[in-house]
Amino acid sequence: IRLYAAAPSIATPADPGVTGLVASYTMDGDVKDSSGKNYNGTINGTTSFDAGMVGQALVFNGSNAYVDLPIGSLVSTLTDTTISSFVYFGGGSGSWQRIFDFGSGSGAMPYMFLCPRENTAGGVRFAIRTATVTEQVVRSDKTVSVGWHHMAVTIDSKTMTAAVYLDGERLASAATTVLPKDLGTTTQNWLGRSQYAFDAYLLGSLDEFRIYNRVLSEAELRYLAGDR
Repeated sequence: IRLYAAAPSIATPADPGVTGLVASYTMDGDVKDSSGKNYNGTINGTTSFDAGMVGQALVFNGSNAYVDLPIGSLVSTLTDTTISSFVYFGGGSGSWQRIFDFGSGSGAMPYMFLCPRENTAGGVRFAIRTATVTEQVVRSDKTVSVGWHHMAVTIDSKTMTAAVYLDGERLASAATTVLPKDLGTTTQNWLGRSQYAFDAYLLGSLDEFRIYNRVLSEAELRYLAGDR
């Protein structure tokens, strides 16, 4: 419970446009990259398309469905970074489900990932590490309810800070000594699947998955989350 002497300021939503947009997947019947960079994805496992937050969304079955993105060379260039998506989280019993996990194989560092839920009942978690630098973590106690949400991660190379957002609001932030470029050219860049074989596949849907090579402001993330 919080009491304020004055109403806290709320960022006025602002359209981020396409400045810094380096990969974009609308999920409207395919997983092609609409940014013009041609990082077209490949669907694996049993998936389908259904109504999303904007047009269609890709449905993940929680057992074998994932998308492979050919973005290893892109990851190796990213300093300031924003990764965002609409996520329908289906809950279920699967632990450590992934929105995305970019890395180079089970047990092989480096990697970076976003979980809507730690283990089977925790909050949102983002982590990034290299082979020589231990995991840098942003963790929130906020749990994600079943249903549609907008989720985002920002990494600021100037302040060396990573942050996670839910529905346009910052949940948590933490210092990081690792940037995406430090991962090098990653070979397994997945939506809906973990680098680790024992983690669950995503049960839910993804829509409007985007990668920017800049740090979007809270106002821009509020806009992407649907606050217009």
